[in-house]
Amino acid sequence: MEIAQALILGIVQGLTEWLPISSSGHLVLLQIILLSRSSAAFIALVHAGTLLAVIVAFRRDVFNVIKSFLEGISELPKGSAFSSPERKLPLYILIGTVPVAVLGLALAKYVDEIFGSSKIVGVGLLITAALLYSTKWAGGERPLDLRRALIVGLAQSIAIFPGISRSGATISTALLSGLKREEAIRYSFLLSIPALTGFLILELIVSPAHEILNPEGLVGLLSSFITGLIAIKFLLSIIRRGRLHLFSYYCVIVGIAILSLL
Repeated sequence: MEIAQALILGIVQGLTEWLPISSSGHLVLLQIILLSRSSAAFIALVHAGTLLAVIVAFRRDVFNVIKSFLEGISELPKGSAFSSPERKLPLYILIGTVPVAVLGLALAKYVDEIFGSSKIVGVGLLITAALLYSTKWAGGERPLDLRRALIVGLAQSIAIFPGISRSGATISTALLSGLKREEAIRYSFLLSIPALTGFLILELIVSPAHEILNPEGLVGLLSSFITGLIAIKFLLSIIRRGRLHLFSYYCVIVGIAILSLL
């Protein structure tokens, strides 16, 4: 892989991981167009860049979640460990992560078939479009609870399939479940951290060290980190203005084009 290709793939990963248009789908398409399949190590590094982006963007929330979890653990003997909403959030994140972990392990041996199909990408983008468009009618003031945490976690699990946007699926589902807009945003982004961390660890385990420590990988990591931060800031402004559905038009156009041409 050349530096220019690494830069392009890193930028695409950074933008599409957080914009609700499916990073996996766009990476699959780019690899088809460039006739170059990225190594597991490179994929891991660009995901590391987007993971760092969300941790930096939500650093206060990440700190508070860790703090609440540790405080809850320390008060287990008292019987009031996870009674407050702040203390419950770490548990909701763990519970919401279970579906994607289970489905990911179940589909592990089918990775090549799933990620080698442009038709799956096209269908996935149309599903993403439907979810995003439906948010035109979403709205609520309900707090996060166990049921909604699990529902959003299930939505995250289907984003394993290329073409289905993780951020699009989780934020749309959270809004449709009646969650307050800010709570839907916060939970969706915090929920992504364990999933991305798990994926990153699995990819690094099977990656030779020499494939990780190279200029192309560093370019991919830095470009995905920088563009990831930009994408998160842009997406937050769109959601807060109630215009998440606008991304559905792009997903429909690209999804139909893929199914028609590839």
